[in-house]
Amino acid sequence: MSDSVNVTWLGHGTFLFESAAGKRVLLDPWINGNPSFPADWKDRLDNLDLILVTHGHFDHIGDLLDLAQRTSAPIACIFELALWLGTKGISDERIMGFNKGGTINVAGLKVTLTDAKHSSGFMDEGKLVYLGEPAGFIIEFENGFKLYHTGDTCVFGDMQLLGQIYSPDLVILPIGDLYTMDPLQAAHALRLIGAKCAIPEHYGTFPMLTGTPAALREQLSRLGLDTVQVVDLQPGGTWRQS
Repeated sequence: MSDSVNVTWLGHGTFLFESAAGKRVLLDPWINGNPSFPADWKDRLDNLDLILVTHGHFDHIGDLLDLAQRTSAPIACIFELALWLGTKGISDERIMGFNKGGTINVAGLKVTLTDAKHSSGFMDEGKLVYLGEPAGFIIEFENGFKLYHTGDTCVFGDMQLLGQIYSPDLVILPIGDLYTMDPLQAAHALRLIGAKCAIPEHYGTFPMLTGTPAALREQLSRLGLDTVQVVDLQPGGTWRQS
C-alpha cells in the first residue's frame, strides 16, 4: 500500500490501476492472444477488487469470462454488456450494469460511465452479438485523484464538458488510428479536456496501429501544448502519482 495511485499498462487497451488504499482494478482484460501483453503478468491478476469494461470487442474482453471464474471481483460495464455476462454463468450479485452519466461507488472508488464514439460487438458461438454502446470511465480514487479513460473513441466535442466537470489529473486515450483516433485527434482531445498528463494506449499492437507517442507530442506542440506530459509507458511499465 502507498499514498499514491499506480497505473500499469499491460499492452494494447489493458490496464491495472492500484489505488492508494491498495485496491486493484483491471480494465479491459485481453491477455491470451494479445501480442503486447507482458508474459510475466499472466499469473499476477487473480487478486482483483474490480474489473471495468469499456466495450465488447474481443481485444477488450478476450479474457473477461476466464478472469470472472478465477476471481470474485465485481464487474462494472454498460447495461447491455452486463446482461450478456449474466447469460455466461456470472452471478447477478457481481455484475454492475449502468449507463452513461451514471456513477457507482465500488471498492472505495467513484466510477462514472462516459460517452465514447466507437462500436461494440462480439462473436459468440459464431454469431455477432451486440453488447451495448462503447463507453469511457472517470475514476475517482480514495485520495481524490481522478483518472479519465476515454475508451476506444474518436475525438468529440463533449470531451471539453467532461474536462470542465471532472478536471481529471490523468487522461488515458488511444492514438493508434484506423480503429480509434490518431495522434492528431488525440492532441485535440487533450486540448478539449484540459489535460496536464496523458498516457497513450491502443497503438503498436499490430502494424496497422501506426500512431506513436512521439507523433502525439508533435501534434501537441503544434497546438502550443508542450506542457502536456505524455507518459510513454512500455507494456508492463508503471506510472506513479507524484
